[in-house]
Amino acid sequence: MKKPFVTLITLLAASLLGNAYGQVTQRIFYPASKIKPYHLEVGYNKTTVLIFPAAISKDGIDRGSASIIAKAVPGVENILKVKANTKNFSQTNLTVITKDGKVYPFRVNYSNNPPDAPVNMAKQKQEEKRIAVFRNRKLNTAQIKALCKEVVFGKPFLHKSTKTFKVKLKLQAIYTCKDVIFYRFQLKNKSNIDYAINFSRFYFRDRKRVKRTAQQEKELHPLLFYYDNGISNIPGNTAQTLVVAFPKFTIADHKNFVIQLFEKHGDRNPILKIKGNELVKAQSLALPQ
Repeated sequence: MKKPFVTLITLLAASLLGNAYGQVTQRIFYPASKIKPYHLEVGYNKTTVLIFPAAISKDGIDRGSASIIAKAVPGVENILKVKANTKNFSQTNLTVITKDGKVYPFRVNYSNNPPDAPVNMAKQKQEEKRIAVFRNRKLNTAQIKALCKEVVFGKPFLHKSTKTFKVKLKLQAIYTCKDVIFYRFQLKNKSNIDYAINFSRFYFRDRKRVKRTAQQEKELHPLLFYYDNGISNIPGNTAQTLVVAFPKFTIADHKNFVIQLFEKHGDRNPILKIKGNELVKAQSLALPQ
């Protein structure tokens, strides 16, 4: 009678050890490792258009269920059309993978009247970065805007400039207040053709490119743009003041801070390079009461 009893004890011990081992070695996904999905509403009688910053990969569209239709636009690799295949479907998901290795998860719900404006995911990402920069800031948006107005009426004390086809971009002043730095530029259009800014780039770049080494560029996202007349268009033979606010930063000796403007429907794209010795000339700015 001892043998069955010993066997039972052995099996029980093995089971307990197995469970304990399983519990110890069990791995979980931590919240920080998970990509939060975007909330997407789609309808039966409307098409939702998503524009991605890179081409969608082959087989890079995965639907959680057949309740939704998701099709790439033929001949345009970065645009996806999404709509409901059935009405009032239960919540499902959609995952899009682009050729640059980015994953875009969506939590999809049915709506009788979903938003019909196309969604630009590149601008969505830019706005997310801009909002993230504002977290834990000492100055809020209203204070930064008020300081930009002060900078417009301040006295210019810098003279770094560049010119492209009669469009001149000039750095006139740099100010700081708490954890924000303000760059004041004058954009002068000496031609008879209006100049409209389409978009701009601000980044750090090594002054010298090391042989066989990729040139390193680190982009900086502004906190705020401020035009003295409220518009980004500069008519022929006029000038405008532009103030751009950034999180406070410094520049290493071997780097430049590069400002590049891009003309809408044109090629007048001035590039201005600023060294660290210009930055240290920044003047302090008092917070408006």
